[in-house]
Amino acid sequence: MQAGLLNEIITFFRSESKRDNLGGTSEIWVKAFDKRAYIRFKSGARKEANGEIYNTTVNTMMIRICKDINAKMRIGYNGQKYKILSINHDRKQQSITIEAEVINE
Repeated sequence: MQAGLLNEIITFFRSESKRDNLGGTSEIWVKAFDKRAYIRFKSGARKEANGEIYNTTVNTMMIRICKDINAKMRIGYNGQKYKILSINHDRKQQSITIEAEVINE
């Protein structure tokens, strides 16, 4: 992997359970760490679900090998949140390729 390609900074968030005053739990997303990444647009589509039209965008993000990343994490980039679809390790290039989809909230 060429170090000069890692020109974007992405933020990884992990999920934590938080208990409220009444004893209920809720899920919150806490910043875990930042990484430098190479980001490419992979695909986009316009879909309809339950009478609502929304656009999906999938990006490919390449980072250096990191053992702390798992598929349950979220990614923040350019003001948007992404859910991780797949994580592929490439030992030859010492990199991880992540397929991530924009979360429509």
